[in-house]
Amino acid sequence: MSRRLKVSAIIAVVVCCCFFSNWANAAEDANAFGQLLDKIRTYDYGKSRADLTRISDMIRQSSGKPEIKEIEKQLDEFLKSDATYAAKQFVCQELSVIGTEASVAALAPMLTNDKYSDMARYALERIPGEAAGEALREALGAVSGSAKIGIINSIGVRGDKKAVGLLSGVISDFNQMASISAVAALGRIDDPCAVEAIAKAVGKETGKLRTAALDSYLRQAEWLAAKGQKDEAFTMYKQLYAPIESLPIRTAAVRGMILTAGDKTSETIVEILKSGDKPMQTVAIATLKDIATTDVIKAVAEQLPTLATEQQIQLIAMLAECGERAALPAILAAAKSAEKTVRIAALYAIGILGDTSTLEVLEQAAITTSGPEQRAAQESLYRLRGADVDRAILKKLAEAEPKARLELIRSCDRRNITAAAPELMRQAKDADELVRIESIKALRNLAGEGEMAGLVELQLAASGTERGELEKTVVAVGRRIPEDKNPAQKVLAAIPTVKDLDAKCSLLSVLGKIGDPAALPVLREGLNDKDDKIKDAAVRALSDWPTAEPAEDLLKVAKESANAVHKAIALRAYIRLAGLPGSRTAEETIKMYEEAMILAPSATEKRMVLAGLANVGSIEAMRTAAGCLADTELKQEAEAAVVKIAYSTIQKNPQEAKELLRKVLTGTTNESIREQSQKLLNQGK
Repeated sequence: MSRRLKVSAIIAVVVCCCFFSNWANAAEDANAFGQLLDKIRTYDYGKSRADLTRISDMIRQSSGKPEIKEIEKQLDEFLKSDATYAAKQFVCQELSVIGTEASVAALAPMLTNDKYSDMARYALERIPGEAAGEALREALGAVSGSAKIGIINSIGVRGDKKAVGLLSGVISDFNQMASISAVAALGRIDDPCAVEAIAKAVGKETGKLRTAALDSYLRQAEWLAAKGQKDEAFTMYKQLYAPIESLPIRTAAVRGMILTAGDKTSETIVEILKSGDKPMQTVAIATLKDIATTDVIKAVAEQLPTLATEQQIQLIAMLAECGERAALPAILAAAKSAEKTVRIAALYAIGILGDTSTLEVLEQAAITTSGPEQRAAQESLYRLRGADVDRAILKKLAEAEPKARLELIRSCDRRNITAAAPELMRQAKDADELVRIESIKALRNLAGEGEMAGLVELQLAASGTERGELEKTVVAVGRRIPEDKNPAQKVLAAIPTVKDLDAKCSLLSVLGKIGDPAALPVLREGLNDKDDKIKDAAVRALSDWPTAEPAEDLLKVAKESANAVHKAIALRAYIRLAGLPGSRTAEETIKMYEEAMILAPSATEKRMVLAGLANVGSIEAMRTAAGCLADTELKQEAEAAVVKIAYSTIQKNPQEAKELLRKVLTGTTNESIREQSQKLLNQGK
């Protein structure tokens, strides 16, 4: 035998072996499946579903395989057995998933049996093919009552066009529920004859039956619209728009009319707005966003003044949401309405639809109105989009009257127009105090390193409230300057030339808040100044320092100063600095707190120390806090500190931590502290 023939023979043998193996496995599986079916013949509700689950699993595993046909056949045979109702219902549920036309013969007879009709139709309505539909249609004339209603519903679910005639006849059935079900089922069948039958029911029926027919008529119109048959759908919607219909039906009809009007969309929505029917106007306005072409928006916007106040406000909001600038002329006109609420809505809308041409309107409204109306104008002034708007604001700022300038300055700030900084520096020297102060506030966010020297000059020249605002601005700008660019340089450069004590103190205050290390020598020198004002300013500046660098300087003041106020300020600042993150070890931080505790003149400062200690996660901090438990003035804060520290130390030092917690637990009257202490003590038991 040739080599090629030998290979062919081997392949043939392998194929045969696989075939017989699969056949044998399938036969074995079918046998196992049959045995399981026998086991569930007596199944009833409330019993174990283990065997049902195994059957379901076998069916899923066989899906798409040849053996599924044999499984379906066994399920069909099962339905003819004397199995329980619950078991047959389970089988029908499985057939609803895997059933084919082969199962119709077993299911069809069950349709006319009141007991089994529901489970049979449940399966049949999901089985594809003509046979299942035919079985349901044949059964329809042979049943009554709930079985009939159920079969009608299943026919509707299947969308069976061949059943339209049968269902049309049921509409006049003496059983109203069957009639209602028939109308509902017709609404689910995509067929012109079904539409015709429903239309007849709408025309001659009353009560619940007519309501059901109207719902089905709407569904048919929706289907037609979805298929692109918008002219037919529009005609149906228009019929349902009649004044005799209920509000829900008319609401759906109005929306449908607008969406299917095509070339007549503008005409249709304008007609509804002119109707004076407020509920329908509301629906039409809400639908506008779905058909917002330029022509439609323009036509609708022209109707704005003819509407009632409530509808005007709604339409203005919708026009703004649509974002079509064709509505802007109507919105601008509404901003002059006699109705305040309409004006407010229009002003907000201008912020969305407006441009440089609307700046004047918003500016004037911001100046001449108050309350909500002014806020609406201001917000829109801040919200107008585009770099051209920013440029226009800057141009107007240079020319406007003081009141207008105030609003324009605020808008520069809110719009973050950094290019406005030079002009704002000029405005900060204006003759009008309010303009100066507003400019200074805006520069707080908009100024940069280039404006720092000018701001310091302004600070030195100012006084009172204005100087206070300038101090805040200089600090804010200084903090934005990178450390490697010497943020306090301009302030430091000005100090030697300043003769006025108040001005110099103002500069020292700013240095403390900026926190540039280059300023520390100047402030340390100020601590030893002969003038009490300079000393005071230096102490306060170091107390405001954002890092822990001047901690030793403050400790020295707290220990040695003859001024009680300075001692208190320095000590409190020292306690604050001890809590700042840094390169210190926990032991070094605890030492700082212990020194502060010794210097603390009252319970207030000691409580501050305990609050800081509570954040140090070490057993040493826990010991220090526990040392204050006997002090009645500090007991509450000491307990809280011990418990808080325990959370981070109890794993590393369980014995001592628990000892200290027991001490807290023994003496506390605070229920929350008691619960937390007990919870921590229970850990590790």
